[in-house]
Amino acid sequence: MKKWWILLTAFFCWIIAGFTLFDIRLVQNTPANITTDEISRIISTAPNITEILFALGLEEKIAAVTSDSIYPPAAAKKTKIGNFWQPDIETIIATKPNLVVTLGFPLYPQQQNLADRLRRIGYTCLTVFNNEQISDLFDAINKLGLATQTQDKAYILATQIQNEIKRISLLTTETEKIRVLYVVQREPLRVAGTDTFINEMISLAGGENAIGPTIQKYPPIGTEQLILCNADVIIEPTMGQKNSEQLRNNAVEYWSRYKNIPAVENNRIYVVDDDTISQLGPRLNEGVETIARCLRPELFEKPN
Repeated sequence: MKKWWILLTAFFCWIIAGFTLFDIRLVQNTPANITTDEISRIISTAPNITEILFALGLEEKIAAVTSDSIYPPAAAKKTKIGNFWQPDIETIIATKPNLVVTLGFPLYPQQQNLADRLRRIGYTCLTVFNNEQISDLFDAINKLGLATQTQDKAYILATQIQNEIKRISLLTTETEKIRVLYVVQREPLRVAGTDTFINEMISLAGGENAIGPTIQKYPPIGTEQLILCNADVIIEPTMGQKNSEQLRNNAVEYWSRYKNIPAVENNRIYVVDDDTISQLGPRLNEGVETIARCLRPELFEKPN
């Protein structure tokens, strides 16, 4: 118990420290020919960036977003610049932005290429989420807060997320770790590895990744590795689909072929709305709670 508390405390101290040490990185990332007072037309090239901008109260300054930016609902009314994987540079230029926010290399080279092209022709770009760890979320909130003069809101937002995650983690502190297999794709079977923010969310929710260290972030696995991982719980995302009950039935049918896996034997197969889990955004605490409810539903039951 004491060891786990020390680790949890260290984790949050690391996050908070990261939130306060990124100012110099933002200064280096913002060209000298523009001041934060001039930033009034912002373009978001990813759904999680869009969510952060809205969470900072910048709705009126958002000029355009990607077509897959669907949260909050007001994002759907914004001008679209193409989807996340194929943002259209001509549409971006037509919106006359003075700040374009992109995701970073090496995970998203197409976004990096877009930022490089825009910078060459004189546009201001801010790159966030280079590695996609939980600390990157607080880095992004901090950078965007500084760039748009919403530092106070950024601090409040980050603190609220941290407090909620801490509350959930404290619920599961004294419980035995549950082995979780988070499936991102069935054919071929692909799962979340240990070098991912999903793995961090699993840990914060009181679980441990059933898959050991892997070279790839989201590695494919074979039948032998699947059985040997001995997962207690299997979680699948809805991948944007709405009929969760039908998806759950399909999942149960699919996994029924692996009766030796504890998760299958004990009917611990869950299909969750991945909107708060599959992207690293300001609803991170909701994603952690979603996973925690799969692992320890009894902890969230209201007393009679």
